[in-house]
Amino acid sequence: MWKRLCFKIVLAITLGHMFNPTETCAQYSQKNDSAKYARFIPDYVKLQFAGGIGLLSAGVGYSFFKEKLEVSYFYGYVPKSVSIDDLHSVSLQVTAKFWRFKVNPGIEIVPLNVGWFIHHTFGNEYWITLPSHYPAEYYWWSPGRNSGIFLGGEIKTKLLSNKTPASGTAFYARLGTRGLYVTSKIGNSSIPFRDIVEFGFGVAFYR
Repeated sequence: MWKRLCFKIVLAITLGHMFNPTETCAQYSQKNDSAKYARFIPDYVKLQFAGGIGLLSAGVGYSFFKEKLEVSYFYGYVPKSVSIDDLHSVSLQVTAKFWRFKVNPGIEIVPLNVGWFIHHTFGNEYWITLPSHYPAEYYWWSPGRNSGIFLGGEIKTKLLSNKTPASGTAFYARLGTRGLYVTSKIGNSSIPFRDIVEFGFGVAFYR
């Protein structure tokens, strides 16, 4: 939608310049630059509940290879009411979407999303480099930064496309884990499976 809009803007500017000789080069350049920078606008905005990156999180991202690959950046928040303190975090995620099935012109199902993420939590208790008061190699892992994988699915619709700038609205769910959790489970089989998985769901607005 935005690419088509940018194309129309550039075309209109070009034709207008041809038939309006009084338009200055500076005016033409300014309009052309606006269309050029529009490609840097994120392809979607996401709002997510849980999923290991915050109780509530918001993110933006870009789609590549005809929406088969997505790269997202999230900010997450966990309030003190459900944690030891107010927690703020960021995460970078890469998601591959292998198949798409169109149910009808307004609904598309993406049954398998496979992703990888790296997550960073801010705060003194969530260090990355081992503090000096611990013996060397006391901890082999960092509580402040870790990574993991997730699986999920998505239903993309035309909901709100006529009332907002978004071309479509998608609802998704994901189930993931972290390398630390898997390693802990291997080393201690008594850890319940539910303790090593993270479930989340959210909504995405595509441009």
